[in-house]
Amino acid sequence: MGRFFTSTQINNPKQLNCDGFKAYFCEKMKKEGYEVCEADCAELSYVFAFADNCKWVTISSESYEQGNRTAQADTARIAKMLKTTCINTTVIDSDCAMLDLYDDKGKKADTLVMGRADDYLGDDIPAPAQAVWEQFVSSDSTWEQFMSVVQGDYVFVEDGLSELAPVIGMDSDNILFEYEDANENNKNFCYLSFRKASSKKEKKLTINAAFKQIIGEALEPYGFKIIKGRHPYIVRVINNEILHIITFCPESPEYPEDKAFAIMCGVATIYRKKITFDLSPKENHEWLDYMSSFYTALTHENDSEILGQLYKSCFYSDKADSLTSVLTANSESIIKYVLPIMDKIKDIDSCLDYMQEFMMPCNTKKCAKICTYYSDEDEAFLYFLSAKENEECPDFLTNFMNDNEFHSWVMCEIEKRKNENLEILKTYDLIDIQEGK
Repeated sequence: MGRFFTSTQINNPKQLNCDGFKAYFCEKMKKEGYEVCEADCAELSYVFAFADNCKWVTISSESYEQGNRTAQADTARIAKMLKTTCINTTVIDSDCAMLDLYDDKGKKADTLVMGRADDYLGDDIPAPAQAVWEQFVSSDSTWEQFMSVVQGDYVFVEDGLSELAPVIGMDSDNILFEYEDANENNKNFCYLSFRKASSKKEKKLTINAAFKQIIGEALEPYGFKIIKGRHPYIVRVINNEILHIITFCPESPEYPEDKAFAIMCGVATIYRKKITFDLSPKENHEWLDYMSSFYTALTHENDSEILGQLYKSCFYSDKADSLTSVLTANSESIIKYVLPIMDKIKDIDSCLDYMQEFMMPCNTKKCAKICTYYSDEDEAFLYFLSAKENEECPDFLTNFMNDNEFHSWVMCEIEKRKNENLEILKTYDLIDIQEGK
């Protein structure tokens, strides 16, 4: 299945840096009656992505989804507010992309179409207007090169967009940027949240806030804790070693609902290379699985109706109780189908059993990598800590026992990962190392 997403680019002709652009953006938002606020009480929340020597700044929001009117309307509003050009790019199933260009009056000036769009738009697809787009072609490119890229044949239209970006002064990575891609520790990303200055007491319930509030409250009696940070993780730590994780990822909605997400659940340990709660659930996909997988593993049943409900949750964003109702049902499903499996994962051996069923933490190729002193991102180091025999990699474990140099390296690497990840967990107030909690 291909990707569905929306990317918005703001023309930054003066190439203001991060601090300068933030100040300018906040000044303009203030004139529209908005003030900066914390994310949890925001009406509008954005993440900006910057790139060196780039004439465009990428903006995204939790409320933006592939092709939705919110992203398009916001793009037009921001273009008018900043008196600049903005481009809203919609990618459909990696087949085609539509780039809607809004002028400094907030009016749509033209739409550029790339990829296999005839299935969606028919055969009568106009060419991009040269008078509109040529002004953005970089000095070391030509209109002919621009058109050659636009009309190219791509297996994935994202490849075409990455090729188009430098031709019009954009960054090849940022043109594909989504809200979930943001990394809190990346200096090229920055976050801003706003609310109407006249509505300080009002608090809009976002998916993030509602998830933490409803699911977090439901799981608190079971030892889970909402972590500090922008990404929606609810975590339980077992013996300062094993992490049980509940989160969610945005999904494409079903008609007539206009929003959707999937509850994701998983297990990780302090023996992986790094605990990365600063990354989005989408980027931590190797830890996670759909709640429907837990249902199947627990019940050994395949009820299509239940699987569908657990796989994806759809709701109406304009109905106040719709999101609350869906999340309440999800909390009940987590307790019913997920926790019975997680409750059994209390030590290395049970953790390894889980991962072999859900994730396959190690295979022959990865064993070979470790044996040559590569440091994998996965949970393969659990094999060194397990008391269980494993037929898949006996040679690899025998080498560990008999090769003093390799044994020493492995134990040092395990200790290093453990200490570094414990410090990370401590920053999230998930454990207290000194008290051993």
